[in-house]
Amino acid sequence: MLSNKLLEIRHLEKSFGSFKAVNDISLHVNKGDIYGFLGPNGAGKSTTLRMVLGLIKPNKGEILISNKSIEGNDRKFLNNIGALIEKPDFYKNLSALDNLKILFKMSQLKNKNRISEVLNEVNLWDKRNQKVGGYSQGMKQRLGIAQTLLHQPSLIILDEPSNGLDPQGQAAMRNLILRINKDMGITIIISSHILSEIEKIANRMVVINKGQKILEGNVKELMAKELLKVNFKTESVEDLKDLLSNKKIDFEVRNNNIIALINEENIPLVIEDIVKNNISIQEVRQMRTLEELFLGLTQ
Repeated sequence: MLSNKLLEIRHLEKSFGSFKAVNDISLHVNKGDIYGFLGPNGAGKSTTLRMVLGLIKPNKGEILISNKSIEGNDRKFLNNIGALIEKPDFYKNLSALDNLKILFKMSQLKNKNRISEVLNEVNLWDKRNQKVGGYSQGMKQRLGIAQTLLHQPSLIILDEPSNGLDPQGQAAMRNLILRINKDMGITIIISSHILSEIEKIANRMVVINKGQKILEGNVKELMAKELLKVNFKTESVEDLKDLLSNKKIDFEVRNNNIIALINEENIPLVIEDIVKNNISIQEVRQMRTLEELFLGLTQ
């Protein structure tokens, strides 16, 4: 049976002197994933990604791309990977078009149409002749993504792609990432601290802390295992309090709102009982977020 794993990391370790930055991490990224790579500063995210890109060597462990180990000096595996680590870097006095032409020549690519294609893909074709020094942060980020797409990789790695962007820029970046994944069939790894963004676009994720993996899996399934905060807005506070107490559900009262901790699979059952008991509810809203899960795991 053919493996669906595009990237696999096995028992990876990396130390700098006496400091162990990455401690026995194993994970995998499937073809087609948008994979969230989460952890606080100093967790070991950047070190892990740099080892994946062959920029630094692990002390122990193995990294496989499409079931092939990347050990040794053979760098052919990089032909299938695009990466934007930290801030994108350009010649600011040159246009976006000229910047990509330089990278095109350095990469010894053949298809000259790729430059116009990637500029269209990131919605920068109309700004192609403008000097990059005059670009907004969002435009620079999109040009950085254009660079990662130039050689038509099967996997791209994006480090904090929404960092420094306003809400409108974050939404545009999110839509771009989803389009690259869906329309172009490219697998994407996103290292990010903007957890709400990961929750909206990633299908799988890993959380690491202090160099160790805390958990990995499907985002929705991981969220479903956690107790969710559910906000009930009601004018029948006492009646709802009695019902939740009888069900031994923890809750707190805030004016006409009751915030209860309920497993996701039990929420429909609770609502059904509320209706049966003729308790008036104006609003039911889930409050549990990936950010709360992340903070609980990394504190």
